[in-house]
Amino acid sequence: MNKFFTLAGLLTFVLVHSNSGRVAAAEPYDLVILNGRIVDGTGAPWYVADIGIANGKVKKIGQLTAKMGKESIDAAGLIVAPGFIDMMGQTATPFMEDPKSALNLLTQGITTINAGEGSSAAPLNESDGLREGWTTMAEYFALLEMKGMPVNVVQTVGHMQVRRLVLGEVDRRPTPDELKQMQSLVREAMEAGAIGVSTALIYPPAVYATTEEIGALVKVAGEYGGGYYTHMRNEGDQLLEAIDEALEIGEMGKAPVHIYHLKAAGQQNWGKMQLAIAKIKEARSKGQQVTADIYPYINNGLGIAALIHPRHFTEGYDKLRRQLDDPELRAEIRKEMESTDGWENWFRHSGHDWNRIVIGQSSDPEYAKYQGNSVAEIAKIKGEDPWETFFNLAKSGAFALPQTMSEANKILAMQQEFVSFCTDVGPASGNRIASHPRAFGSFPRMLSRYVRDLGVLSLERAIAQATAVAANDVRIYDRGRIAEGLAADVILFDYEKLTDKATFEQPDALSEGMQHVIVNGQLVLKAGKATGNRPGRVLRGPGYDEAKAAYNLSTGKIQTETASYDQHIREFMKTHHVPGLAVAVTNNGQLMHARGYGYADIAAKEKVQPTSLFRIASLSKPITAVAILQLVEQGKLSLDDKVFEVLDQYEEHIESAEDKFDSRQRDITIRHLLQHRGGWDRGKSFDAMFQSVRFAKQVGVPAPASSEDVIVAMFSQQLDFAPGQRYSYSNFGYCLLGRVIEKVTGQGYEVHVKQHVLAPLGITTMRIGRTHLQDRAENEVRYYSPGSSKSVFAANLDQKVPWAYGGWHLEAMDAHGAWIASAVDLARFASAFDDPDNCKVLSRKSIETMYSRPPGLAGHDEDGKPKETFYSLGWSNRTVDEENTNHWHSGSLSGTATIMIRRHDGKNFIALMNTRTSPSSSHLGREIDKLLHRAANEISTWPKQDLFKDY
Repeated sequence: MNKFFTLAGLLTFVLVHSNSGRVAAAEPYDLVILNGRIVDGTGAPWYVADIGIANGKVKKIGQLTAKMGKESIDAAGLIVAPGFIDMMGQTATPFMEDPKSALNLLTQGITTINAGEGSSAAPLNESDGLREGWTTMAEYFALLEMKGMPVNVVQTVGHMQVRRLVLGEVDRRPTPDELKQMQSLVREAMEAGAIGVSTALIYPPAVYATTEEIGALVKVAGEYGGGYYTHMRNEGDQLLEAIDEALEIGEMGKAPVHIYHLKAAGQQNWGKMQLAIAKIKEARSKGQQVTADIYPYINNGLGIAALIHPRHFTEGYDKLRRQLDDPELRAEIRKEMESTDGWENWFRHSGHDWNRIVIGQSSDPEYAKYQGNSVAEIAKIKGEDPWETFFNLAKSGAFALPQTMSEANKILAMQQEFVSFCTDVGPASGNRIASHPRAFGSFPRMLSRYVRDLGVLSLERAIAQATAVAANDVRIYDRGRIAEGLAADVILFDYEKLTDKATFEQPDALSEGMQHVIVNGQLVLKAGKATGNRPGRVLRGPGYDEAKAAYNLSTGKIQTETASYDQHIREFMKTHHVPGLAVAVTNNGQLMHARGYGYADIAAKEKVQPTSLFRIASLSKPITAVAILQLVEQGKLSLDDKVFEVLDQYEEHIESAEDKFDSRQRDITIRHLLQHRGGWDRGKSFDAMFQSVRFAKQVGVPAPASSEDVIVAMFSQQLDFAPGQRYSYSNFGYCLLGRVIEKVTGQGYEVHVKQHVLAPLGITTMRIGRTHLQDRAENEVRYYSPGSSKSVFAANLDQKVPWAYGGWHLEAMDAHGAWIASAVDLARFASAFDDPDNCKVLSRKSIETMYSRPPGLAGHDEDGKPKETFYSLGWSNRTVDEENTNHWHSGSLSGTATIMIRRHDGKNFIALMNTRTSPSSSHLGREIDKLLHRAANEISTWPKQDLFKDY
């Protein structure tokens, strides 16, 4: 008996102490939600409990306390539910320009949108790709994630998109080869992570497609487990036939079918809704997966030109628009609209009544002010015939909201367990489709009007359909429900106060009552206000192979001793959505680690190599500094020479500037330029090297301004402080240094640096880069930067271009930011100074001068105490202790982030990336700094093999 109690006591001791150890060691939750009424998305009755969220997931449901979380929300009196899924959210592209465009979604509780309706953001042709910055779905997804989004996105590939790329706007069937091209485009999208193929079959040129054509594309999606999502060929007179076609296409492709915004349009067709639902139920009873969604309004929305018979669009909308003033064509179109059926005749569906067709938005100033009025009302105000008003609006591209549906059918549809909900708009970014109140009010209207006020269905059932049902339909099985282990997309709202405010007259009025919205564990709406966080992700479909993700790819020789770098880099790339990265590490002058990670070119699936060339941006400055110091060593230049005494060729331009010239510029020395003490402060004025168009106009030359043009223009610009007074980073100062090198040597800057700085170090592939994609060097990576700019080049001035390819003039940045290089070659450069007595490019004295602390406020604080960090001649420096200093330089341009570190213990680190930012970092070069040190510190034994000989 004593033995029993002894054993039991021992077990108790072990269990209690091991458990208490776990509790004591447990990390706090990132967020704790307390006292909420949880409607979990399953359809089960609500219950009260607390929720603990960590690392983007629901970790615990039960009884928790505020002290258990880094942040807590008291949800007493609020409904806590899974985030809503907008089953027709059109496009995520606005997020790349302005994440704030999600506010209409967040205030409705939407945490995921299904993007793409026949059209899709990708694929694009090469011409459009040069404007947008991507051509493939894989590139598009990468850019979305680099920018970050307030909500998640799932994406379909549009049938109309691939048809236009291969066939154009024509009314004909594709040839077998053309169909294979279309299938290939779908295949790329599915492998990138699209969830299926979508159609919008009432719009040209999709309307010209046969069932067989669509089925052939859906078959490709079906091979990857994707679905078929359709705005059907008809939603009125031939509604039932259109459902039959959708079901047939699903069977042809062996793919689930989802019907966008199910409706029976036109009073003559309202009785078909019950038959439509019965047809869907019959298919489901036979094992075919068929679902649908609706928006809670009886007015639909479309471009007003869609009221015209599609046969008139065979040569494109633009050509038709130019012909709409022809009286004979107008008469023909009017007759068709008034008297024919057998096509999606929205004028007929509206009862041939212009009073029932509301105008949401028009690009014609004459009509834009009448938003929210019907065509009949606008015609009366303007003293026009309604048909005249209609044709004028059709020419301007107005958006119309015909009243074609019945309230009873809306209620009937939403009571079906396979029906989910949509806005049919997505992010509101000034797009004309956002002029329908559904963009801002769909989900609150559904819950407040139909659930709370009319009792059409229970709160639990409505939320289940808006979350779990929808999640299943778009293949995101890790969300749509509140359960331990699932993704933390969670919303909290005041059920009694939840209401939509958007109307036809004010379609952008925000809904009220949504208090908090959490996406992947982060608050994106807090107390009704957007937080600015961008934790949203592209939720990729079943065709995506994660093994091919950028963070899982690497090249270069593996040295087992430096494996810590591989692990840290992959985690870094995954966290920050980096497409491509190269790293080189040296120890005591030997190359210990040289690896490429991810993609040099996403579309071409080219991997980064250790020798891939990257734009190195401001890592160019140490190279320029070395070239200057060489000239000083040779007695051709002094650090204290006045720069405009050296560059005396500009005297005529200085005199021409007259009283605009700041005479203090004559006091600027070479040393001032190298140490960024020249007197220019871009924080107070601007960065001269990014004024390509302004300066070109100023000096009277075609854009963009060259480095010479920039210098001439800057003679009319006042300094921001007296030369030498303090430090302020200046790209323009290094532009001048490039010209100093040219003046003193008689050689071009690039030629001189290659011969005298790079060649002695065995560096042969570095060169000055080029701005445009078509001028990319051999072995150079492609650069990815979300968002767009206006071109600074005369050939397409002010037209939309990707930032990295025309938003600025790279060639003019030669001496301060235009070099392209590999990580390995920069490792050669950095390690050249490890042994100052045997350096091939500078003497020990010059190296010591290069890293010396500048005088005054540049190197000391106001009390005269040396600063911990300071900028010397071409390098940033940080004191480690009294005897040791680390030297580094970072660089960034749109699409580029770099860092080069020379550590005091003989180790050098280089990291080059083909993107600059992430949702959580504005400069990935600086972000990776600590990681490079940490990985090196984890190495106990360094490799014996020097990899420099391999490269």
